[in-house]
Amino acid sequence: MQELTLQEIKQIELEILKTFHAFCEENNIRYFLSHGTLLGTIRYKGFIPWDDDVDVLVPREDYDRLLSLFKDNEQYKLLHFEKDEQFLFPYAKLCDMTTRKIENDMEDGLAVGLDMDIFPLDAWDADKEKAKKESKRQRKALFRLGLTKLDKPDSHHPIKRFVKGILMIFAKMKGSKHYVRKLMKEARKHPYEGSKYLGGKAWNVYGNRDILPAEVFDHPIELEFEGHKFWGPVGYDAFLSSLYGNYLPEPPPEKRKTHHNFKAYKL
Repeated sequence: MQELTLQEIKQIELEILKTFHAFCEENNIRYFLSHGTLLGTIRYKGFIPWDDDVDVLVPREDYDRLLSLFKDNEQYKLLHFEKDEQFLFPYAKLCDMTTRKIENDMEDGLAVGLDMDIFPLDAWDADKEKAKKESKRQRKALFRLGLTKLDKPDSHHPIKRFVKGILMIFAKMKGSKHYVRKLMKEARKHPYEGSKYLGGKAWNVYGNRDILPAEVFDHPIELEFEGHKFWGPVGYDAFLSSLYGNYLPEPPPEKRKTHHNFKAYKL
């Protein structure tokens, strides 16, 4: 297998996004560029130079249709828990199976290729304080899901390592599938249409910052990414400001690094 460079990884991921976009256009499925991909789109009209992933949000009804309609082929495979419970995450990935991606927290015995993340866009409770309690529950379940994937506590502090070790025992007793189902059930709690707040509820890594006014996603707008047009949220400024604060200035050089840790190969 040939190890891929960062630039080669980006080119393959761009092709995955183009394939996804074409499928969504053909099947009238809404989506929005999101997270680091949206940040890169607004700041650079493409990938963040030191980053290497593609993220989108798909309204829940469209997300369910996507899972139902997409048919795997020799090159592209849509991974999601509803189809394969070996995929232990509450969101989907569209993978290029002509590549192999080696990532410790992703493997779980499952062969994956370079991919893009497809997060469902869900409704929070219309009461902001209740929405924050939902966010707290999701963050707790995400933390426990993460514990089920560890071989040993990853803290350098002895007391924290001990406490985390105890929590790991109980989390592993329930198992990864328990927490994936818990995250998915909570995410689907409220109807999408007519909701007051929306966000990436199933994978709530940003906590309360991901409780966004529904107007942010009122309709898609065309945005340029790597010389191609894709759909982004009309309220992209509110989205990025909520998640990242003052997002336009580049971070200092020491922070210009990806948060991912994987190697990718061409088969």
